Amino acid sequence: MSSDRPYCACATPPGVSGLAVIRMAGTGSAEVMDLVFRIIRSADNAASVKDMRGYTAAFGSLYDPLDGHVIDEVICTRFIAPHSYTGEDSVEISCHGGSAVRQEILRVLLENGARSAEPGEFTRTAFLSGKIDLSQAEAVMDVIAADSKLALDAAERQLAGVLKQNIRSISQALYMNFAALEMIVEFPEHEDSPENTDVIREALSKQLTTLSDIAASFSQGRILREGMTVVLCGVPNSGKSSLLNRMAGYDRAIVTASPGTTRDTLEVYSSVEGIPVRLVDTAGLREAQDEIEMLGVTRAYAAVKEADLLLWLCSPDGDDLEDGSELSSALSESMSHNDIGILVSKADLFDKEHARDFMNSIKVRIDEWGFSERIRFFLVFSSDTGEGIETLGKEIRQLYDEKGQGQMSGVLLTNSRHFEKVRLAADTLSETIAVLARGQSADLACSLLRSTMDALGEITGDSVNEELVHTIFSRFCIGK
Repeated sequence: MSSDRPYCACATPPGVSGLAVIRMAGTGSAEVMDLVFRIIRSADNAASVKDMRGYTAAFGSLYDPLDGHVIDEVICTRFIAPHSYTGEDSVEISCHGGSAVRQEILRVLLENGARSAEPGEFTRTAFLSGKIDLSQAEAVMDVIAADSKLALDAAERQLAGVLKQNIRSISQALYMNFAALEMIVEFPEHEDSPENTDVIREALSKQLTTLSDIAASFSQGRILREGMTVVLCGVPNSGKSSLLNRMAGYDRAIVTASPGTTRDTLEVYSSVEGIPVRLVDTAGLREAQDEIEMLGVTRAYAAVKEADLLLWLCSPDGDDLEDGSELSSALSESMSHNDIGILVSKADLFDKEHARDFMNSIKVRIDEWGFSERIRFFLVFSSDTGEGIETLGKEIRQLYDEKGQGQMSGVLLTNSRHFEKVRLAADTLSETIAVLARGQSADLACSLLRSTMDALGEITGDSVNEELVHTIFSRFCIGK
């Protein structure tokens, strides 16, 4: 990576828009801009970008110095080191959002001393210059990728440094105990006593509890990052595709009165009660009529195994209450690990008493089969009228809340890399405590505790190698 030329990229996505933003950062950013930008109006009547104060803007013409033709009228905002996103001198160009405009502006910048930014270079420079830690840098992409309010809230908290503060607080406490252990290693005749060891072990146990709580939050955080997988299952024509369309908010699946219309799994992403959800519609479960349907049924069972929540749809005109039905077979054979909701569909086609009686019959049969403990809730709904849909959303939200025991107010791990490092730190810290409890060498405990602190340092970037930094930022978009 060259550091003698400013680097530039478009920070807004491809496509036509009202406005686009092109950013340029690094030593010489203002000088390059002065070669291609003619100020018309500016704060303090600055005559050049180099003369502009930080956090001020100027309106003017961006032109090609080769022939003087104007490419666009733009607004240039000036940032001066160290008070910028990257900690360097930088400018941001707000131009019209056509693709040709952006390409021409980037061309003249590159021809007049700038270079193209590498993926994630702006945020990487911010990390290397100490403006943010590694967990905050990764949170930048989480903010960009957030597809629900809760996911955005979690990413914003991490960007604000909540995870960093907690990890560094734990690391500081571990370091104090590491220093005490080092004293035992160096001066065993003065420091090595059961009382001292017990004090250290008790202090380490408190930090282990904190780490375990942080690791437990990943069950919730994973859902925010990847989406809760909700699988719709049932016999053909039980209303799965209609429910998928209702929850998605548009007609994604084909719905007909003919059984077996859905022959494969069909996925759609939506937001339910602020939670990102991956809805999976499956082929109706029955004895397959042909090879294609058999493949669809096989994929339906495979989808069930990945579900965070399984919704089994029953229609009052079906045969789900029979011994040997698909429902009884599925409950007995392949769904023991899932949270399951039993839904009675098509409530608009039957009177409420009939639907309620059918629901009670299902409860009785499931109890007779011995599967009541697997069922999370029972619900009557109609995709056509919307009856029961709001309640279903609340059930999904409650499942999400239970997975994290309401962790949204504190640290919430959404990044699998962070989770692996926290889990590794917890494992080595647990072993450290065990070593002390067994009365083994303090030197061994020091070695394990050092590994714990190294694992935590890889979350914040306090102990991280160049290869890991490159791997993380190579996944960023060019303009970030």
